[in-house]
Amino acid sequence: MAIATAATIKTQLVAGTYPSNTLSSDNIFDFPQYEKRRKYPSCDIETIQPASTTETKKSTDTTVSYSISYYVRNLGARTDEVESQKLVEDVIMSQVESMVLQDHKVVLESKIWKREQVSRTQSHPSYTVSTLRITVRQIIVTTATADGTLKFILSGSTVDSGANYTYTNVFDVDLQSGYRTIEEGHTGSNIPLRFAGHIQGRFIANIMINASDIGSTDDKLNEMTKLRTVGEKPIYKFEYTNKTADSTTVVNTFTCEVESVQMQYRTNDGVVFRIIAKLVSDITVS
Repeated sequence: MAIATAATIKTQLVAGTYPSNTLSSDNIFDFPQYEKRRKYPSCDIETIQPASTTETKKSTDTTVSYSISYYVRNLGARTDEVESQKLVEDVIMSQVESMVLQDHKVVLESKIWKREQVSRTQSHPSYTVSTLRITVRQIIVTTATADGTLKFILSGSTVDSGANYTYTNVFDVDLQSGYRTIEEGHTGSNIPLRFAGHIQGRFIANIMINASDIGSTDDKLNEMTKLRTVGEKPIYKFEYTNKTADSTTVVNTFTCEVESVQMQYRTNDGVVFRIIAKLVSDITVS
C-alpha cells in the first residue's frame, strides 16, 4: 500500500510550471521552515496527520493529512499579487490532483484552500500564505480477528454436492427460534385452548466473503438459494460460533432452508453477503 509523503509531494510540485519569480526547486521544502529564516516566496510541505487507522469487523480505514503552504511577501501591488497568488495555487492544485496519494479504494479525498494575510512586527515582513489542506481516507478489508464463524456441516444437510466448509468473517447475526401457538375456541368458555404449532425462526447474518467462498458446490454462498436436481429446496445444517464478553465460546447448531442471499457492494466495505434462512429445527446451544 503506497501512501504519499512530504518528499513525494515535493517531487510532484517541483515538476510544475509556475509563474516567474515564484516557485522553483530551490524554494520548495518538504519540511516547515523556521519562521525567522523563511524564504519569500517559498512552499512548505508537511504531513500533519501521519497514517492513522480505524479498524472494525468490516474494514480498516486509513486516514492521512498533508499541508502545503505557499508564502509570498506583500510588496504593495495588491491586484497583481492576488492574481499571482491564484496562479501559483492553481498549479499546486493541478500537480497534487495528478498524483496518487493512496492506492486502494480511496473513499474520501478533500483538498481545501485557505488564504490569509499575516502582519507580524516591524522586524518581520507582512506576507500572504495560502495553505492547501489535503485529507485522504482509504479502506481495505479488515484484518481484525473474526469472533464469529459459520460452518456448513455436510452430515445432516440434504444437498447435491459439497463438503464441510467454514465462513470466517461473520457478523451482525440474528438467531430467532420458537413455535407458533394455535388457539381453538370451545363452547362454554371464552378462554381458548392453546396448542403448539409449527416451529418458527430465522437465521440472519452478514458474511464478508473471500474468493474461496464462491463456487459451484452447494456449500458456497452463491449456490444456497438454488433448488436441488430433484426440484426441492436443500436443507442446510449450520454451526455458528461466537464469543461472549468473557471470551467463552458459544456454539449454535441448527438446520434451515435458505430463503435469500443478498449481495451488498458498499463503498466502505468489501463484498458482503447477507443470508436469511428459515429454521427447520430447534437451535442447540452449547
